[in-house]
Amino acid sequence: MFNRILVPVDGSKGALKALQKAVGLQMLTGAELYILCVFKHHSLLEASLSMVRPDKLDIPDDALKEYATEVAVHSKNEAVQLGAEQSKVRAFVKGGRPSRTIVRFARKRECDLIVIGAQGTNGEKSLLLGSVAQRVAGSAHCPTLVV
Repeated sequence: MFNRILVPVDGSKGALKALQKAVGLQMLTGAELYILCVFKHHSLLEASLSMVRPDKLDIPDDALKEYATEVAVHSKNEAVQLGAEQSKVRAFVKGGRPSRTIVRFARKRECDLIVIGAQGTNGEKSLLLGSVAQRVAGSAHCPTLVV
């Protein structure tokens, strides 16, 4: 049924729910489970306009990448604790616009399902569906399960 399942994570409760659902599907299908954490890339101009002036202008990306790595590793460990087969779980970190990066990653890795949380860390309570989940569901080449 599914060979590769992608679950984007951002450390939110919505991402955890999506991860739990993705692990359940992975256990049913034996698919590979790809966990992806995307951090927003900051240009040197954006970094230079920051209110906090770092010594190095690439610090915002470094800090965000480090945090994204922690989220991805934690999510991978959580997936294994939930019952996913460790040898079939891989974690990735990418920089860029979340929705575009998720869709490109899914296409490049030939994922046949994306499982994404309805609301991430930027989600507003008044919206039924977060903007990243909405964009991914609308532009992905494969089915997208919004949890």
